[in-house]
Amino acid sequence: MGYSMSRLELESDICDGEKNIPEVSSSQRSTRPLNVLDHEIAQITKLRSGPHELLSHVEPGRREQQVSTVKMLARREGNYSGRGRFSSADCCHVLSRYLPVNGPWLVDQMNSRAYVSQFSADGSLFVAGFQGSNIRVYNVDKGWKVQKNIVAKSLRWTITDTSLSADQRHLVYASMSPIVHIVNVGSAETESLANVTV
Repeated sequence: MGYSMSRLELESDICDGEKNIPEVSSSQRSTRPLNVLDHEIAQITKLRSGPHELLSHVEPGRREQQVSTVKMLARREGNYSGRGRFSSADCCHVLSRYLPVNGPWLVDQMNSRAYVSQFSADGSLFVAGFQGSNIRVYNVDKGWKVQKNIVAKSLRWTITDTSLSADQRHLVYASMSPIVHIVNVGSAETESLANVTV
């Protein structure tokens, strides 16, 4: 499935005021050279996504086309640009080279929507709250294995908020009710049915 973009072509009869506009298929391309606006857009895009001029010099008078990220970092630390930091164009240039290529992948599949999710402070656990009265705690370090499956009590429509304690032993969750629940997620069992209500 492909999408193509075509440039708006002004025909002479449109400029003369005629109402009939000829249809141009999206696969046709103009043979006319790029106009000034196209050059300006290309130049602005190049300026906003390319490295700073002083960060891309190889030697006096020569400019490197593909600047390595390591060289850019070294030149930033050496304050070659005079600002001591990357410009937004420098950031764009560096980040455009490191796009994720592996993923996303399926971690788990539930029969209801996930409404809240968060990582623990150290990133080792991931908590997801679902509309169908389930909260799952995944152990990121062990290949996203389900560490705890919590069946929510007194649920009204969905889980609205979750929060892990600093020691990652307890999870607090709430729904659209005046009750807050605390669950021990540090225990060895995977299933948790005995929620402590506060």
